[in-house]
Amino acid sequence: MKTAARQDLSSPQNPLLRALRRALREGEPGADGTFGVEGPRLVEEALRSPVEVAALVAARSAEARLAALEARANGRVRSYLVPDRVFRALAQTETPQGIAALVRLPKRRLEQCLEQPNALVAVLVGLQDPGNLGTILRSLEAFGGSACLLAENTVSPFNPKAARASAGSLFRVPMFRRLKLAESLRLCNQLGFRTVALAPRGGSELRRVDLRGPVALFIGQEGSGLPDAALKQVDTIAEIPLAAPVDSLNAAMAATLALYEAARQRASAK
Repeated sequence: MKTAARQDLSSPQNPLLRALRRALREGEPGADGTFGVEGPRLVEEALRSPVEVAALVAARSAEARLAALEARANGRVRSYLVPDRVFRALAQTETPQGIAALVRLPKRRLEQCLEQPNALVAVLVGLQDPGNLGTILRSLEAFGGSACLLAENTVSPFNPKAARASAGSLFRVPMFRRLKLAESLRLCNQLGFRTVALAPRGGSELRRVDLRGPVALFIGQEGSGLPDAALKQVDTIAEIPLAAPVDSLNAAMAATLALYEAARQRASAK
């Protein structure tokens, strides 16, 4: 087993620590493509995913956790120990666990992901809750989703809350951001996808909608849902029957049920 390179850093003004602090605070990739994640679970997920962990930073009180992560990395990652006070100054969680990392996702081509046989994608339009976004990414991975398309006004998947809610799926589910709704619809139609909008009413019962073959699930903003333009252009509107007085589900729960139903139909068709 290789020994990971480790350095001690003590100054909060160190360029690496400043970059990590910015990345954790802003929740967006920097010019070099790296973004910050915090907590031993997320960092461990990154190490077992096809992503680049550019730097691993730990507080001195978390040195034992750092050693375990270094062993998993097997020499592939540069790691750094910092005083606890320095780590607390860069951390964004209320109770820091002493582990953070700078991570870079691999570059992926949208068309290549969408051209997979029987591709199943989620198209998020105006989703604002980072927890919902992270949960949808997790459900996409759990039920065999191919990609997540983030249309205009959708929260960043690199938001720390979204990253935590994804439980590591952020590192593995291909994501494509800042797409226009019209562009997403055009591309899906061009590639032969069945486009299905999730809505609380006005559509066919979800279990009666054919979700086999290439399918794109369109999921709208919490509260207001999808814009009328999308509802008019998709092939099908699917609704999930609910008992009174509940009149809607949150976006993540609705998406998860739809993804499960798609996986169920595809498994039964084999």
